[in-house]
Amino acid sequence: MIFQAVRKFRNLALKNSLITSFILVHIFFAAFLGRLFAFGPDEGSYIYTFNNLYGSSPDPNPQYQSGWITAPKPFLWVLYLPAKALNILGMPDYLSVRMLSIAIVVAGFYLLKDISDRSEPGTSAVNKVILWTFFIPSVFLWTSLGLRESMILAELAAFLAGMNYLMQGISKRGAVLLFIGSYGLLSTKNYLWATLMVALFLGCIFFALQGVYRRKILVFLTAGLLFPIVAFASTTSLYALNFIFKSSITDTGQRSGDSITQVYVDSTSTGGGSSTGGGSSTGGESSTGGESSTGGESSTGGGSSTEPTKKLITFHGDYTLIALHSYVSNNPKALFSKILRVIKIDKKIQRIWDEKVALGLVSKDNKVGSDTSSLNGHILTPGDISHPLTLIWPAFLFLCGPFPFIGNPGIAVFISSLESPLWWAFYVLVFSQFIRFRKVKFLHDPQILFTLIFLAGEIAFSALVEVNLGTSFRHRSILLVPLVFLYVRLEQRAKEQKVFELGVIG
Repeated sequence: MIFQAVRKFRNLALKNSLITSFILVHIFFAAFLGRLFAFGPDEGSYIYTFNNLYGSSPDPNPQYQSGWITAPKPFLWVLYLPAKALNILGMPDYLSVRMLSIAIVVAGFYLLKDISDRSEPGTSAVNKVILWTFFIPSVFLWTSLGLRESMILAELAAFLAGMNYLMQGISKRGAVLLFIGSYGLLSTKNYLWATLMVALFLGCIFFALQGVYRRKILVFLTAGLLFPIVAFASTTSLYALNFIFKSSITDTGQRSGDSITQVYVDSTSTGGGSSTGGGSSTGGESSTGGESSTGGESSTGGGSSTEPTKKLITFHGDYTLIALHSYVSNNPKALFSKILRVIKIDKKIQRIWDEKVALGLVSKDNKVGSDTSSLNGHILTPGDISHPLTLIWPAFLFLCGPFPFIGNPGIAVFISSLESPLWWAFYVLVFSQFIRFRKVKFLHDPQILFTLIFLAGEIAFSALVEVNLGTSFRHRSILLVPLVFLYVRLEQRAKEQKVFELGVIG
């Protein structure tokens, strides 16, 4: 029986080699990172929520310590249940949550792939496009960590796939996916759900004008809006509801976008307080991740006696550098640290760290900041809702930034900027799909119109509230699923029109 199960699993894996390779690469990367949260500073807080969600805990509302502030506890209990099972079986908490994240994004990937397969069975070109977009480095990274990005992508995919099923006449499956996508998104990121619901209302107007059956519109509104609201209101807390209703776009856009981390470093000084030995030694640091290390190093210059002193340096930006340096210093035997040593990246991190610390030590207020140029500065200026033209520049930066080889940004921004051309190429690819199928009257298609309205709303909202480059860069990954859906739906629309024309001629 075991051999039969293994053989069936192998055949299933070979039959779905695209998804199998997608899963394996994600799992390898998630395990390779170990307990490193430098690439997702919030990941530690999500793991805290996971660890305190089940059983007895001194914290009655662990979701308040992470991005799950408005999420109902029953939703989180069900969501994290597979990860909890893995954790009970002996898997580390961080890897259990990451495995769940990977499984969820695979579900979203499968839903988009299924639309492509139903559109043109056996077509590998479109499926490869879908696959490679999910391998955009930042998307691959966020979906390998225990963050909410995988949930958001899968929830959007479920909602759009549900709408597609509904319009194709598969009402029951469509209604279930619409509900899952809507309720999940409302529990995960309520402002994104609000943007989706605005698109739903406007979309229903277009649906009615274009002669979509009233029954489909009714199912769309009931499964996509009414039932999710009822389910959410009956399972969430009063605190969460107050948090949602008291939120303000204007207040959100006025918050500070500065990312501040304070670090204690050891500097070697003489009795007079001057540095010796030709520089400073950095033996320890503390970061927001809660890790700290002390090297206790001291150096002498010219035979004079020295004594170590600690100074507090304030970093504006550069959190990734701080977290990487802390992890490599404190975990030299970790696989990630060993790989960095083999490829000599650890020396580059140390060199950049030393340069930053030296700048902080010599500055008047012991502060060191990253580049503040208008293109790659870590602080962004959002638009003003009362002046619509001010949204153009923030929207452009959200879609296309950061920009390679401009200014002197931190290491994280520089690496992120190298990815931007991939997004530009993706935009061109989707736009070329519109040109390619311009004769299919895509503006008459309710699904395409709905997705375009949602994309416009999401871009406008981001232009109003994004005040930090790192957060903006991370939130851009949300655009992936709607853009992929447009790409796939245009192919499907062309086939439907072709079949219709053949039926008329026949």
